[in-house]
Amino acid sequence: MKIKALEPIKHHPHYLSAGDEITVDDETGQYLVDNGWCENLETGEIGEREGGPVDLEIDKSTLGVTDTAGG
Repeated sequence: MKIKALEPIKHHPHYLSAGDEITVDDETGQYLVDNGWCENLETGEIGEREGGPVDLEIDKSTLGVTDTAGG
């Protein structure tokens, strides 16, 4: 499958910059296209990226540190 990287990709053994066009095996190509990282140049297919902005809630925590040195 011939693909075009839509963004920088580090998927061993492929390290691509945005716009790079390479030929890969069908399984790898479909994985990269399905995740929205590449365009299938043979069909024009581009997968949809999952997710979006994520809100992280961080609870304030206090660590109790004590000194138990005896003497």
